[in-house]
Formats: sequence, C-alpha cells, structure tokens
Amino acid sequence: MVALKVVSFNDWSVLAPTAFLANVLTTVSMAALGLGVDVRVVARAGLRVSAAVTLSLIVLGAISLGLIHVLAVA
Repeated sequence: MVALKVVSFNDWSVLAPTAFLANVLTTVSMAALGLGVDVRVVARAGLRVSAAVTLSLIVLGAISLGLIHVLAVA
C-alpha cells in the first residue's frame, strides 16, 4: 500500500478491503502473542518482574490514551 501511495495511486476504495484485512491480521497476531505467554513462568520470575510488566503495560496504555485524546483520533 505504501508503494501505491508513493506512485500517487488515487483509487483507495479498491484498497479498503486490503487495509481491513491488514488490521484483522494484526489483531490476530497480537492476540496470538498474548495467548502464547505462560503466566506460570512470569509468576515464577518473581514479584519485581511481574510489577515491571504491569507498570509498563499501564504506562503504555496511558500514553496511548493520551495520544488519542491529544490528536483527537476518536
């Protein structure tokens, strides 16, 4: 899609299904990564690791929500 944009392809309605499919496949990939995490292994790693993971997820979520608000995306 980037290559078509570079060559000034203007009929994006043709590419809408491709963009939708890319979004769906990205979501499925991220879900697969998340489902592949063994919670028992993370728990055995200790409280510090679990706290770091939790804190990083909270920070990432806060940054994402902040950007959505500042950029008025949604």
